[in-house]
Amino acid sequence: MTAPIKVVSKTADVLTTSQSESDEKRGRELRKREEAIGKLGRQRAKARERCADGDRDACEKAADLSDQIEREQDRAR
Repeated sequence: MTAPIKVVSKTADVLTTSQSESDEKRGRELRKREEAIGKLGRQRAKARERCADGDRDACEKAADLSDQIEREQDRAR
């Protein structure tokens, strides 16, 4: 008599995402976003150095990277 209940329970477990699984997924997404922001920040720092040395293209790239960083940060909110 308990077999149908076990099947329904197991099916429900398979079909639903637990809170801990949701938290883990969110954590992975946040870490990926933070890594992307960090990479962009390092690229921007290098571009700023080249910009300070007179490379106009690097100045434009630094500004573009700043915009990208801002967009990534906005997505995190």
